[in-house]
Amino acid sequence: MYTFIEKCVEVEDLCLEDGTKKIFLNMSSKNGSDVLISLLQYLKTSNLDNPDIIVRDERLEKLDSIVTEVKESEEWEDLSMNLYQTGILKGKAEGKAEFIIEILEDIDIVSDELRQKILAEKDETILSKWRKLATKAKNINYFIDLM
Repeated sequence: MYTFIEKCVEVEDLCLEDGTKKIFLNMSSKNGSDVLISLLQYLKTSNLDNPDIIVRDERLEKLDSIVTEVKESEEWEDLSMNLYQTGILKGKAEGKAEFIIEILEDIDIVSDELRQKILAEKDETILSKWRKLATKAKNINYFIDLM
């Protein structure tokens, strides 16, 4: 059973049975120091253009530089392609479209209008173009402008 409150609570007897430790972050919270709020907002979108980032210090800029480097790396492209292939194996344009939406949701909130446009697309060439674009997009507007 999970309880979400505005403070950190360790649940000693919660067993996830996978040998790992989990940290759950409330990236919607606006409580806490400005530095913590800014970090959580950055983690929510992986984008320094997020207007909810209050403090943009050298640590956050360093984190952004690392995230950008990873996103631009061949390994990220390979991972992205591998995950995309999972959608292809489903044999449905819908799976590909859902994958694109998942990538975009890591950037920011995807509007219902954009979500519907992506899900309505059945042309695999266009979906492939959008997938590549989504993996490189720094913000949703960039993706929309180039799609």
